[in-house]
Amino acid sequence: MTAEIAILNRTAVALAADSVVTLSDGRRHKTYDSAEKIFEFSRFQPIALMIYNNAQFMNAPFEIIIREYREKLTSNTFKQLVQVWPEFEKYLLGFKRSEEDELDHFRGMVLAEVKEIRSKVMTHVFASIGRRKRSAIESVPDFVIRQCKKRKSEAELSPLKDFLGKVTLEEFNKIYRAAVIDVANGIKLEMSAEIEDALCEMMFAVVKSEQRSGAFTGLVFTGFGSDEIFPTLCSVEIDGVYFNQFRILSTNLIDIDRRGETAAIVPFAQQDMPERFMLGIDGEFEGAMEKICLDMVGQLVDQNKRAFRNGKAELVKAAAAEEFKAGLERLKKKNSDDLLSVVNHLSKKELGEVAYSLVELTSRKRRYSNDLETVGGPIDVAILTKNEGFIWVRRKHYFDIALNPRYDPKRIR
Repeated sequence: MTAEIAILNRTAVALAADSVVTLSDGRRHKTYDSAEKIFEFSRFQPIALMIYNNAQFMNAPFEIIIREYREKLTSNTFKQLVQVWPEFEKYLLGFKRSEEDELDHFRGMVLAEVKEIRSKVMTHVFASIGRRKRSAIESVPDFVIRQCKKRKSEAELSPLKDFLGKVTLEEFNKIYRAAVIDVANGIKLEMSAEIEDALCEMMFAVVKSEQRSGAFTGLVFTGFGSDEIFPTLCSVEIDGVYFNQFRILSTNLIDIDRRGETAAIVPFAQQDMPERFMLGIDGEFEGAMEKICLDMVGQLVDQNKRAFRNGKAELVKAAAAEEFKAGLERLKKKNSDDLLSVVNHLSKKELGEVAYSLVELTSRKRRYSNDLETVGGPIDVAILTKNEGFIWVRRKHYFDIALNPRYDPKRIR
């Protein structure tokens, strides 16, 4: 994983990122602590691209792809920042790749799903050993098919919008059925024609759902279009390519303006420490607090059942939960508004210092706790302004600049 932050006000954008990165094809994962995650996207416009999670696309490092694309830009191509992703999307879809490159990502998704089913099969088999009525025990093939249908139904509850709507199961099977069977056979799952059909139907539903694989990539575009005087941020999470269409999990747009949103702090990837700084509480702690509160209310209600008859007990619990959430949201909003009112007036230098501090805080938290050190290494910081363009404030190098006098920082960024 990683920790990245973008801070915007009407003057500039500050970006900060650690150096831990994961290279993944969906099945195998490798982490490094010297990766570059912030890139100057154009030599002619103040636009940056920041990446998180998987740093590869079709088994090629994004670092190479981004720099290749940058060399193709020859002028002020983008009047507005929202035009950047659609153009880069076209470039990625046209990027030279093989069918195996696309299938590698899909195999990773299949492996995760089939491993989960196999784990449930083992639990089912062990639970069946001590039963007396053997005739009542569900067979393993029937159990696998039932689990596939259950997972398919779950995936269909959260479909991705405008993704593979016109693709049929038959078309899907022509390309992906062999990969599904290959992965299932590889982990020794009991197979039959019925199980193969059930697995393919399940994976078709999963691919069309909001289910996130471990190999998704986050892309954060930010800066100024040629017609914009205030910065904009556009982020997108992509998770594979199917039928020459990106599987887009989420998008987000932040447009700084005079009277609307005048400042923003946007964390990416591991967000717990930035959330504590911005909101006063992170999502995990909030969930734990909510559970404690609702458990206390539930206990009080259960101890006084006579006072809460005719369904009143559930109404009281629901009202308590709603009031708790509303109160917490008010506190979070106040804390966020107070912070953003300060960020709105920070100088360029101070924006960079705050961005660096938030990533450093997350790194320290991971180092001095029982958590895995998934954030670390040198922290890069860049600032973008309309006039000065893309400026490095902190940047790591894999070489000693003093030993390389011919190095031109304007050519290699």
